[in-house]
Amino acid sequence: MEIRHSVEDDILVLSLSGDFDTTEVEYFSAEIATAIDAGHFRLVLDMADLGFVNSTALGALIRAQKQVAQYGGAIASCRAPTTVEKTFHLLELQRRIPLHATLEESKAWLAKQGPESVSGTGEAVEFLVLGAEESFGSRARRGRIEEIREDGISIAFENLENLDIEAAFAAGAIAKLSFLIPLYHPTHVFNVEASITGYEPLGRETVIIRTDFTEISEPESEAVKQYVKDLRFLNDEN
Repeated sequence: MEIRHSVEDDILVLSLSGDFDTTEVEYFSAEIATAIDAGHFRLVLDMADLGFVNSTALGALIRAQKQVAQYGGAIASCRAPTTVEKTFHLLELQRRIPLHATLEESKAWLAKQGPESVSGTGEAVEFLVLGAEESFGSRARRGRIEEIREDGISIAFENLENLDIEAAFAAGAIAKLSFLIPLYHPTHVFNVEASITGYEPLGRETVIIRTDFTEISEPESEAVKQYVKDLRFLNDEN
């Protein structure tokens, strides 16, 4: 495997070509360590020329993601061949390292990542866009928490083939959200209102919806903030 480097908009792009198997893990891990030493904590893995990824290599990707997360960073990937994309989805690796169709989409996603956010819990979210019966429908839809910030959450939705995404998730629309954060409390349901700030595709069948809280009780707001701080601390210790 060959790894080429470029820096675009303060984001390090690692272009991978060839086969990423067990024999290449040490090489890849050394490249990640060098990137971190140089102060690069937001990385894109361009997989356009990647032919194969085995299980050991996938483990190296997860370790790399954990390493940069300790510094408030993140890793995204783009242009993965169909075989690699299927492997990501089979193991749900795209929840750790999002897959995007283009380099620009990966860079845009990374630009929104920061130390004030942590990876989501994967817990279910009941999501209803208020006053959008024609585009979204009158019933709540279920997604999963992809990211939690101190001032909002990002939600992953799947199987939305019959939905006009642009109309249903229009920026500025207000949605009602209901969700659990089990590591905060196993049964407490957060019921909040949030403004949709945008959306982006994640692979071919998933859409990520970004929201900012607009109505949330003070105790629940403090609970979310404390959860994010606690998770950041735990990530730093691991």
